Amino acid sequence: MPITRSAFQRYRLIDEVISRHPRRYSKQKLFELLREHCGIRSVSSLEKDIQRLREDHDAPIAYDKRCNGYYYTDPQFRLLRLMLTPDDMEALDYAREVLAATQGAPVVAELTNALQKVRQSLDIVREVRPEDGNTLGPGRKVVYVEEKVLGGNRQYVPVLIRAVNQNRQVSFHYRKHDGPVPETAGAERPRMLHPILLREVADSWYVIGYDESSGREKTYALDRMSELEILDEPCAVPDAVLAYVSEFFEHIYGITDTSDPVEEIVLSFTPLFGRYVKAKPIHQTQEVLRDDDTACVVRLRLAPNRDLLMHLRSYGEHLTVLQPESLVRMMTESLRATLARY
Repeated sequence: MPITRSAFQRYRLIDEVISRHPRRYSKQKLFELLREHCGIRSVSSLEKDIQRLREDHDAPIAYDKRCNGYYYTDPQFRLLRLMLTPDDMEALDYAREVLAATQGAPVVAELTNALQKVRQSLDIVREVRPEDGNTLGPGRKVVYVEEKVLGGNRQYVPVLIRAVNQNRQVSFHYRKHDGPVPETAGAERPRMLHPILLREVADSWYVIGYDESSGREKTYALDRMSELEILDEPCAVPDAVLAYVSEFFEHIYGITDTSDPVEEIVLSFTPLFGRYVKAKPIHQTQEVLRDDDTACVVRLRLAPNRDLLMHLRSYGEHLTVLQPESLVRMMTESLRATLARY
């Protein structure tokens, strides 16, 4: 049955305490911890929580009179492996919408990979708990992770997927980076779009659709959208636009459109960075042409665009663009403009 956030907080603390074999907490000690961290007011509240855990979540909780403490009769049992928080339920609703839109993709493999990451994360959490077994001193961190700032308006993803699945137009307000400030952006007329597909790039989401007023496809970043609504009007996307958008990302890096043709792009990396590029290819079209002690040379089939240029620049002195000549000029001009600022 669904649980409240406050109940989950209590259950989580009880689970953490009881799972600390062989240490066992008395009922009074456990009550004091819950009173301090969760605000419960009586031992009877603790007893009710214990009973709910046994009945609703099959927690094998027993009481050892000799040691005067609770314990799990199954030492491998962990409540958090079975329970979903309210945030988990919200995330699953989001994932359900996203997965529904990826029918035909290798969803099973992706889901298996995601579950494996969750298991690894839980193992890490259990190992780095500061309460027990930390001889390095209180507050000492043993794991540092990069904090990702996810693209804004992620709540629009399932809404837009629903609009695509239902073949319905959407309206929204949009603010360009060089556009009016947010206070005045809402004064503009809302934009209308026939959504076709969504694209995630570097933790940011974009929607690509048909703009009837201009007669062509357009791309919008969700983090600059506001007041998104699904309309009753059905989508009417020309076949030519639908075909173009469907093939768009086969030869594009990132999200930026370009009028340049698809070309063979040949890149030479230092041996060290060649290993990174082989482990995490730049694009699905990547092929390794040469890999030895002097260089790793790869070939891509892409239409050069701004996103590709920015990505290639991130490799710095470890990359040399060999062809096409147009991309060599783009890199040279970009690097010269950068040096001119110093």
